[in-house]
Amino acid sequence: MTITAEERVLKLAETKKRQEKLLNRISGIIILMNVILIGVESSIRGNLTADWVFTVLDIVFVGYFTFEIGFRIFKLRPAISELKSSIIELLDHYRISNLMDEEERRKNSNHILEDNVRDVKIEVIEKWIWLLFDSFLVLASWIAFAKHFVTHPELIMLLRILRILRIFRIFSISDYIKNIEKKIAAVIPTISIFLILIFLLVYTYAILGMNLYNFHRFENLDFSNLYEAMLNLFMLMTNGWSGILNELRTYEAINPLITDFYVISFFIFSVMITLNVFLAVMTSGIQDRLAKEKNQKPQGSMPENSDLQHEITALKKSIESLREALERKKD
Repeated sequence: MTITAEERVLKLAETKKRQEKLLNRISGIIILMNVILIGVESSIRGNLTADWVFTVLDIVFVGYFTFEIGFRIFKLRPAISELKSSIIELLDHYRISNLMDEEERRKNSNHILEDNVRDVKIEVIEKWIWLLFDSFLVLASWIAFAKHFVTHPELIMLLRILRILRIFRIFSISDYIKNIEKKIAAVIPTISIFLILIFLLVYTYAILGMNLYNFHRFENLDFSNLYEAMLNLFMLMTNGWSGILNELRTYEAINPLITDFYVISFFIFSVMITLNVFLAVMTSGIQDRLAKEKNQKPQGSMPENSDLQHEITALKKSIESLREALERKKD
């Protein structure tokens, strides 16, 4: 029985996906065990026998992560050419979608990616980013074993401390956490705007406070310079303001009513309005994304097969591009 090119693509995609899921499950368990080991190692110090056991176990963990990196590089990673094309196509997509007017977008509509194709391109870039991140951690872990052979191992010990960052790889191997990450990433522009708003608010009130209280340094609030004033006002946002208000009212050069207006207005703008509106907008953004994903999901489709469909789409495009290149060479 002859197997068509499309069937080979489907079989290759299914095999690759099964291997990746199995590797992700094993790696997730190993990462959690490694993190627990680091915590226990940090709590038990000065015992030579325990240090030797921890070193051996650490070598075993690093050995596994080295194997995992090699397997991902040679078996599961997207091709470098696919990474380059994904970056270029995404840049064109965002440039045309966000920077051009309606007429220009119509002229360049062939560069605007559909949502499922865009997600595939983003996933290719994410895989390479996590691959480079984990490669750096593995290299740092191997270098850290040289601490016994150098006179000043401070820098090497810093590399050893970086092992704890491996826990962030849970974001790359857990589909559930990855979906939550995507929903949060969708509202990052909103978060950025509100962070700028809060910064401007704190900056304005810091300058007002410095001039109102003549750069005075109180016991719990410091208006002697801009940095300290902004830092103390940020702490005021999170720690409460009644004690600060009573202390500022003791400053005789300023009318207590002005102090009351200054502190209460800052609290209203920074906490009761800004932060609550920020939470409301962020929640609304996540709900809108959930509704959009629900509306875009085709009826009868299986959620667990969405990643497989993305892989198949990307492989089909790669085959088509290879066919076109071969035909051009023949011509």
